[in-house]
Amino acid sequence: MDVIKLNKWQSIVARDKTRFLRLNCGRRSGKSTLAALKLIYFAARSPGAVLYYVSPSYVQSKAIMFEMIKKYSPKGLFSKVTETPPVFTLVNGASIHLKGADSEPDALRGVRLDYLVCDEVSSFRNWDTVWNQVLRPTLVDSKGAAMFISTPKGHNFWFDFFMKKDPEFASYTFSSYDNDYLDEAEIEKTKKEMAEDDFRQEFMAEFVTVEGQVYKEWSLKDQYVDISYDPLLPVEVSFDFGVNDPTAIVWFQRNGGEIRIIDHYETSNANVEHFVQVIRSKPYRIPSLFTGDAAGKARSIVTNTSPIDEYAKHDIFIRTTDGLHIPDQIRITHKYMKSLFVSNRLTGIRDCILNYHYPKKKENIINQSNEIPIHDEWSHTMRAIEYYFANIDSQSFSNKVHRPYEKKKFNIA
Repeated sequence: MDVIKLNKWQSIVARDKTRFLRLNCGRRSGKSTLAALKLIYFAARSPGAVLYYVSPSYVQSKAIMFEMIKKYSPKGLFSKVTETPPVFTLVNGASIHLKGADSEPDALRGVRLDYLVCDEVSSFRNWDTVWNQVLRPTLVDSKGAAMFISTPKGHNFWFDFFMKKDPEFASYTFSSYDNDYLDEAEIEKTKKEMAEDDFRQEFMAEFVTVEGQVYKEWSLKDQYVDISYDPLLPVEVSFDFGVNDPTAIVWFQRNGGEIRIIDHYETSNANVEHFVQVIRSKPYRIPSLFTGDAAGKARSIVTNTSPIDEYAKHDIFIRTTDGLHIPDQIRITHKYMKSLFVSNRLTGIRDCILNYHYPKKKENIINQSNEIPIHDEWSHTMRAIEYYFANIDSQSFSNKVHRPYEKKKFNIA
């Protein structure tokens, strides 16, 4: 066992008896070390207790925490240690389990936990579901405690979770400079080698806008507002068709010069019938316009039909504009972004707009208007938004539209 002395911020957190602790920390600040020590301390003083350490993936959990727990545990603490699955069983009957949220979310259900650590929360997928539906119920019977740790990743769900006011939660922010045992000269050296925004996020633990953001003109303060569905306004829907990627659907309403996003849905591995049912289940008036990517007209070799063909079978006729490349769509979308208002219930849309970005800018490039944004978790929904603006911007839709739009009614399921 290595002897470790807590730094100042770790000592402050270690003494805090608040049930739920949220730690927003810079890299190498000592956050994972504190997590390991908290797990060991709690397990050693709680006979028969069950503790979970959960990160975004099983591989990550094992890589971060397995050797660290062994390193800081006193000799003779464990009666058994297994690597696969990674479980530490203490002589007092308590156990520490290392888990991954993405690879085994169902395996996290139904257990009774006494203590929980969630690490790198900003990189979880479907955090709201994982916390509210899977992990939070595991602490009910025991009235168990938890610690949540992360480095920021833009203004995403971690920002919301960290900032939410709740008397059962305490929140702390510590930068890498707060680690007394980290060489400040090394931090300064790294600072010179990194982009300013990257350094502020990774080392200063600040919630910053991602570098290379595509739609910088959109204002989080002024355009992420309290709006909802207006039954007097038409509803319009736009798709980004996913084959191997997620399919994204966005619901719009126009009111004079305002364009409002009122709803959003995205998922993977679902068929056309699933998305038709989602659209029909919404408590909105029948959409007067469906738009999407012209690539949705591409026919499958296996079925000899396209996504647009399949939606048309359900009386959903999707308009497209041919001949536009992604940079063209982005230039069109820029014209509308200052008029785009997003319901403040839709954190997913907000995160997509704020995190949709270009690759790291090359030194010899003045602007990136002809480049393609990074294809990642944020891009699918943004493409749906871009297809919408590309279509409504068109004075006349492509002559190669799948079929003329017909205002047909379908039964609401």
